[in-house]
Amino acid sequence: MKTIFLTSDFGAVEFKNNKMIPCAINNTNGLTDQLKECITKKENFVFIASNPDSYERTDGFATNIFESFKLSRIEFKNLIIVDNRNKDNIQQIINSASFVFICGGHVPTQNEFITKIGLKEILTNYNGVIMGQSAGSMNLAKTVYNYPEDLSEINDPKFLQGLGFTDISIIPHFNLKTGNEYVKENIDLMNDYLLKDSHTLPLYCIANNSHIKIDENGTNYYGDVYYIKNGNIKQISQSKHNKKYNKNK
Repeated sequence: MKTIFLTSDFGAVEFKNNKMIPCAINNTNGLTDQLKECITKKENFVFIASNPDSYERTDGFATNIFESFKLSRIEFKNLIIVDNRNKDNIQQIINSASFVFICGGHVPTQNEFITKIGLKEILTNYNGVIMGQSAGSMNLAKTVYNYPEDLSEINDPKFLQGLGFTDISIIPHFNLKTGNEYVKENIDLMNDYLLKDSHTLPLYCIANNSHIKIDENGTNYYGDVYYIKNGNIKQISQSKHNKKYNKNK
């Protein structure tokens, strides 16, 4: 069975003098410890890009994430980036994977890419650890809630078909006061989108340095996680290991 981690920003990088610097994963809510327990092989770290054509940016981000894991004492031998340079070899790459990381970025761009390369079908028989970050976590769901990040996207489809390895549709980088930290142009994400659309699709909102773990023991929430359904929001988990809710109990 797969073990899946849905994350937001997990503290892997910081910016100094406008330069991205890797740092150890934030372990406040046990993410590092849980990854160490789950990852039994440390050969190939497979990094699924968000923009398959943005080679320089993807290489930089992937290298920093790879180094962040090393700083957290989770050290793999090889980093393999999946984008348009090697998409035709995706089956062989996944077959060799010790760990699959689906990175953050622009949700619909990544959604289109992973659909084109048939990642869902290829990952079906993969029974290792899969970790999504931000957009990557969103695209792991059966139904992806594609909220607008700026005014140019307000007429885009709200619901996309994702990889389908969980029925948890997440909102990353969640801030209860603003709805979401990174929404631009004064979009009222909470009132105009999340609360209204939760009548159609229940949403799980995770703050930075919080995560959701899905494995054979069920679905567990770590850190600040909120659940929105039928226009109502409630907090189901709090930070610092205060795990309040197991979906399967």
